[in-house]
Amino acid sequence: MPPRPPRARRLAALAGAAILGPLMVAGAPPATARAADPPPQEPGVTLRTYDVRVPLAEICTLKPGQTPNVDKLMPVIDWSTAADFGFEDNFLTHALANIDIPATGAYTFRLTSDDGSRLYIDDQVVIDHDGLHGATPKDGTVTLTEGYHALRVEHFEAGGGQQLTLSWQPPGATGFAVVPNSVLSTDAGVVRVTAPGYKACQGVDDAPGDGLPLDSTHPGYTLTDLRPAGFEPQVTGMAWTADGRLVVSTWGGTDQLLGEVYILDGVTGATGPDQVTYKKVAGGLKEPQGVAVVDGMIYVAQKHELTELRDTDGDEVADERRTVATWPFGGNFHEFAFGLLYKGGNFYLNLSVAINLGGATTNPQPAPNRGTSIVVNRRTGKVSYVAGGLRTPNGIGWGPDGALLVTDNQGGWLPASKLLRIDQDRFFNHYTNPAGPFDANQVTRPALWLPQNDIANSPSTPVLLKKGRTGARSSSAT
Repeated sequence: MPPRPPRARRLAALAGAAILGPLMVAGAPPATARAADPPPQEPGVTLRTYDVRVPLAEICTLKPGQTPNVDKLMPVIDWSTAADFGFEDNFLTHALANIDIPATGAYTFRLTSDDGSRLYIDDQVVIDHDGLHGATPKDGTVTLTEGYHALRVEHFEAGGGQQLTLSWQPPGATGFAVVPNSVLSTDAGVVRVTAPGYKACQGVDDAPGDGLPLDSTHPGYTLTDLRPAGFEPQVTGMAWTADGRLVVSTWGGTDQLLGEVYILDGVTGATGPDQVTYKKVAGGLKEPQGVAVVDGMIYVAQKHELTELRDTDGDEVADERRTVATWPFGGNFHEFAFGLLYKGGNFYLNLSVAINLGGATTNPQPAPNRGTSIVVNRRTGKVSYVAGGLRTPNGIGWGPDGALLVTDNQGGWLPASKLLRIDQDRFFNHYTNPAGPFDANQVTRPALWLPQNDIANSPSTPVLLKKGRTGARSSSAT
């Protein structure tokens, strides 16, 4: 269905984002501020369900990085069965949408839930109906301006029946009705990723640790913000030049050709961001996920190839690009080339598999030999396959004794993320169709499992710490 036409005061809203539009308590004067049009929309509401395992007594805050068990588009917020929510008991629900207000005025909402629930509009509480109770209603009134507003409902179910219904009484209406599909929408074409397993709440003692997010560094380290003003890219890779400058690759968002490479000067020894400068080296790269500097030359791993960036006039801006090597690439959004290490004339990196929206491994794969760890010869460009059975191997680093360590992410064939030691012909248990080059080999166990929803749901580059306290005995990953 095509997106609805833009109108004045429409507000861009991402699910769960910060305040996206003006909201006032009833009786306050209407806001006059205008806002940008939203991204393309589709009618409906996003329903996300989290299996929290334990009976809650109130709405909890999830630990950061929790992937929902259920993520689907629903027409309205009016759910009363396990088929609607995806679970019978002990779950948390988030309902996320934009609500398109037809005219400025006072709107009364009614939230009916079993058990507790809470309604937010533009990140402000309109109805707080938390706690253990049956299917009972609670009302709240708010004055809203014409246009889009971010809407979020949080809900939990501990046991017994389940229900979550959002109704409203717009200005001039004589009764309540379920908020209709015609005024509800969510961003179109979003990737709906789900994952099985239990999810954890902050401060709930059902998992190792206290369940609270990390909000400070280890006391043995000092964290300093060195990001220059106006420089806010999504960094995907880092490498150092011989004279101590930092080279970073960046991700461009949903446009595959907006990746860039920058050089940052003044990073080493800086005490504040005003001492750091940056220069763009190259742009228009296909979602680069790794960068390396070898003999003063910058190399970057794009989704489809390893590229050498050449500066021919000495201004540190790439004037030419040389393709060092290519590998199978079928155009899937998830076919990344992760990381870029260099040693002894060879580059080391990983190729992730293609997946469907939602996380299932694409069957069949659009390109062969994905889900592998590869070596590329710098001089000849020859690609050698070292190990396979990987899914999303988005971390690669050197470990003890020069071992090559890789982190792979939970998903199809992987119940949890894990740390792996890469050696020739090893297979790590993620199968594909057609079969990868090592799928027939014996499965190699990981060096370390990372329990899902307790630690590192999406681990990236492993880093070997060469300073700090050590125990009485240490061992290499095997």
